[in-house]
Amino acid sequence: MKEHAFLFLKNWFHGYVQDFYSTDEQLQFHIRLKEEHTRRVLENAVRIGTWLTCTFEQMQHIKIAALLHDIGRFQQYQTYKTFNDALSVNHAQLGLEVLQESGSLQAAGLNDQEQKIIKNAVLYHNRRQLPMDESEEWLTLAKIIRDADKIDIFSMLITKDKDNKIPLPLELENTNAYSAKIVEDILQGKLVEYPDIKSGNDLMLFRLSWIYDIYFSYSFSYIVEQGYIDKLIATLPARKEIARVHQCLWQYARDHAISE
Repeated sequence: MKEHAFLFLKNWFHGYVQDFYSTDEQLQFHIRLKEEHTRRVLENAVRIGTWLTCTFEQMQHIKIAALLHDIGRFQQYQTYKTFNDALSVNHAQLGLEVLQESGSLQAAGLNDQEQKIIKNAVLYHNRRQLPMDESEEWLTLAKIIRDADKIDIFSMLITKDKDNKIPLPLELENTNAYSAKIVEDILQGKLVEYPDIKSGNDLMLFRLSWIYDIYFSYSFSYIVEQGYIDKLIATLPARKEIARVHQCLWQYARDHAISE
């Protein structure tokens, strides 16, 4: 793959996103929010790929998949005024449809195999789990994008809480309560089930449980160094159960970080 494929798609991406720009302040804010998120996920993914000493061709795949991973978000928000997939559509599936309808991957000169691994990375970036019976080539790419995405979401959550508190979905209660089942799931090393979320604290614990869905030691090291677990735990009630969750997640991340 030549570098011009990424540059072509980068230009296509910016043109596509600019079509969603609006004088509606709320719409414009959310479109720009995802545009900036994409930029940071791309930067994160390149750092992970560099740490993995990926080849030039692999790095092009990484950059393209990161650039396009949330391409469905723009149409999702314009149509439904939400980023909540449960209340609208699966944004990854929508992103795949956008890519198929636009023909952008083919126009960039990607062959059938390259298009397949990029589309799979986009389609699976938000799944609860990756299938294990697929080719390692696209599974590795999907893992890189998933890690890069989660790292930026952690960062965004901290920034939002510091600036003006994290807005909750309307269907969730803003209370000091949290689910004992969710706490127990995390302490047992399990990803939290989305249907179990009943409050804002449950939602934060759900996101913290993503620590169990990180793949690369570089990512764990970055999360530990940035203090993401500590800062996100600080948004939760100061209870002994939460302290146990804090210690459990921090130790898990530390154990999987790059050995010094």
